[in-house]
Amino acid sequence: MGQLWFDCRLQYPSGFHLNAAFEAGNGITALFGPSGSGKSTIFGLIAGIQRPDSGSIRLRDRVLVDTQAHLFLLPEQRRVGVVFQDHLLFPHLTVEENLRFGLGRGSAQSIDFDRVMHILEIGDLLKRSPRTLSGGQQQRVALGRALLRGPEMLLMDEPLTGLDESLKERILSYLERAVAEWRIPTLLVSHDQADVRRLADQVVVLEAGKVIDSGPTGPTLDGAVLTRLSYRPGPVNLLRVSDLQRIEDHWEGTIGEQRLHLPAAAGAKMGSSIHVQFLPRDVALGVDSVSGISVRNRLQGRVRELVTLPDRTFVAIDVGQFLWAEVTPEAVRELDLHPGRPVICLIKTSAIQLLE
Repeated sequence: MGQLWFDCRLQYPSGFHLNAAFEAGNGITALFGPSGSGKSTIFGLIAGIQRPDSGSIRLRDRVLVDTQAHLFLLPEQRRVGVVFQDHLLFPHLTVEENLRFGLGRGSAQSIDFDRVMHILEIGDLLKRSPRTLSGGQQQRVALGRALLRGPEMLLMDEPLTGLDESLKERILSYLERAVAEWRIPTLLVSHDQADVRRLADQVVVLEAGKVIDSGPTGPTLDGAVLTRLSYRPGPVNLLRVSDLQRIEDHWEGTIGEQRLHLPAAAGAKMGSSIHVQFLPRDVALGVDSVSGISVRNRLQGRVRELVTLPDRTFVAIDVGQFLWAEVTPEAVRELDLHPGRPVICLIKTSAIQLLE
């Protein structure tokens, strides 16, 4: 079901021209694309801090912008919660005063203050100054302030940029909990594939001010990074590993009915789940049983798709979840890779990044 309809054009003096139209539904929609593709411009147009040359923006049953009707709602009239990349907390106010700023103004729903404190774990910060907070704490306070407005939609501009991996994962976890708790449609601006794959239900892919594709996150993002974007970055593998177990001196988890050896998992809990990330070039393929090598991870799967580029081929493999391997054209011929072909995926434990 559609929640946001966007169709706008904007010409900058620099020569950049935005001409984009898309629809965002429930859940999380990501705006994905390289720097300069138009993501932040769209964010500003929806938030009301920029005006389009022409076009319209509708949120649910309300028109926010209609240039033909000379209609332009001010930011405070739009019922959107905004989280900027640099947080923009008021330095002269306490954390609690920041959180309560604008509380209830034009709210679309009532959000309980204490529940926000609990979900985001910021109740012990209320009397502090924003200047004394870490980057992750500031991000959680900014998210809490946006939620407490009771918005019809949440807008987040590169909310994880500049955070180290452990802190990024904590913020991702808080964001997932908040969106699930209040079911607020969310528009997320990001250039990070792993963040988009983990969080977003759908993605709008942008390049040079235009929408080049939109749809469900997995297939849409794969198609864009393999064949649609001009710079072709290739996909990133993001898998969900469950039932973590400590086995002697290492950790293991399961993907379907197969075990995956993992690097040291600081803070991991027995029986819990985790996301792991690795690159297609870190996956070697075999078609026969392999022995006498140090690689611990040997996932059995079947080829589902091949995407051939001039100098390399990406192979999609079903191992219970989908992963991509990057191989040479020679390897495709020598291994006779084709859809349906059984293969063994060899993945070095050291190539796996844990996203806790």
